[in-house]
Amino acid sequence: MKYKLIGIVMALIMFFCALAAAAFEAGEGPHRVHQHLTARQPYAVCDCDGTELCTHLPLVVINTNGQEIPGEVTKNYDKYGETIYTTADDGRSVIDVDISIIDNQSRNNHPSDEPEVETISELRLRGHSSRTFDKQSYLLNFVDEEGNGRDLPVMGMSAHSDWVLYGPSLDKTLVRNYMWYNIAGEIMEWAPNVRYCEVILNGEYQGLYLMMETITNGDDCRLDLTDVAYGTAVTGYLLREDRSVETDVDGIRDVYSYIERMLTIATDIEIRYPKKPNLSEELRKAIEQDFAAFEKTLYSYDYDTKDYGYWHYIDEQNFVDYYLINEFTLNVDAGYYSTYIYKDMSGKYKLAVWDFNNACDNYIENETGYDVTGMSGRPLFFMLCKSDRFTDMILERYEELRKTVFSDEYLLNYIDETLEYLGPAVERNNERWKEVMTEWEPLEPVSRNLHSHEEAVEQLKDWLVNRGEWLDENFHAVKQFSHDSRNKRYNH
Repeated sequence: MKYKLIGIVMALIMFFCALAAAAFEAGEGPHRVHQHLTARQPYAVCDCDGTELCTHLPLVVINTNGQEIPGEVTKNYDKYGETIYTTADDGRSVIDVDISIIDNQSRNNHPSDEPEVETISELRLRGHSSRTFDKQSYLLNFVDEEGNGRDLPVMGMSAHSDWVLYGPSLDKTLVRNYMWYNIAGEIMEWAPNVRYCEVILNGEYQGLYLMMETITNGDDCRLDLTDVAYGTAVTGYLLREDRSVETDVDGIRDVYSYIERMLTIATDIEIRYPKKPNLSEELRKAIEQDFAAFEKTLYSYDYDTKDYGYWHYIDEQNFVDYYLINEFTLNVDAGYYSTYIYKDMSGKYKLAVWDFNNACDNYIENETGYDVTGMSGRPLFFMLCKSDRFTDMILERYEELRKTVFSDEYLLNYIDETLEYLGPAVERNNERWKEVMTEWEPLEPVSRNLHSHEEAVEQLKDWLVNRGEWLDENFHAVKQFSHDSRNKRYNH
């Protein structure tokens, strides 16, 4: 009877594993909805009179009520040499605007349709270099009449108050962030959900955007962090490593870390959650000490020993997947800027992906060829890659992913299917930003710049194929970083 029961249990396990594998192959992970794979018919024939915008994508309509949007870069600098941004008339970094989100589920969307979501929202510009682009991105924080945060579901994503409206500009393919956030969501426990939409600002069409989840706590979504009562011990928290000028609403710089001290570039590590109202000085110090204990282990001689090994502090699979998705795409910011590390209720550190705008040879300052590696030199991974255990995990996982979401077939089909789904929205966007698409040359050297959407898509496809082929032949060399000849060994 016992063995019969074991057999039944094993059969059930195999059945559910098969279902999970099938879902993975279809791009339908348990926590991930790929917008372009939804059953909704794209850009179906509409019976409207053609006098207003008609789109199969959700519409976001913003009215600033005559206010200038704060967050523009000024030519002034504060006493620390950091950039100063414009503010609202009342001195705040945000303005209150009216936002309507129109998302009909059975027909196309029009500005005059009844909105699914109507709310006041705090709004400002966001990003670093992207603030200076003609097509700008925005940080949103939904609020009620009293100014308190208001959690609302958006475009099928779980209710929350914090959102980003990202406008693809530097990425002339329009797909990088959508594609890689979703792929990350397939292979990692959590990655921000994203949805394409079109935006109208003060009555003017602004083109194709991505509505994105921010990296923060959420009761039934986003990260599993627990609200920390004032003055209590550490539970869940979120840190961000980024440029010192990248302070968001309620941001606070609080952690002076070894990583910050060892880098020659200007970065800060700040506490992103808990936010200011719940962040007592006692709690700030506790978080700083907790993170310092992890750093002490990681950068010590016994970082890979049984009793003090780094694996006691981190979710190894999470770190491996973060490493690989940013290595495969050669995402130059990852590990230096826009780097989010959090400790949830599992008690171990995890990383969350963010910003693939510069990935796949789209970095402004210089070319990132497909025939190099980069992640092994990033601060969090410099020591991890000295461990045979970690490099073995990287190579084994790479082989798995190369057969699924890193395969040429999957990646090229993903791009084609996404653009097919977007349909005429691509043409509308490119017409709205025609000068940006055809004349703007932000990449250095100038010869790297492309002047059409078609050229940009072809470049991305070619780069991905070449990248995969090169890694297949050369990625085993990551083992050199953990070889005894590179690492002085001590008796313990």
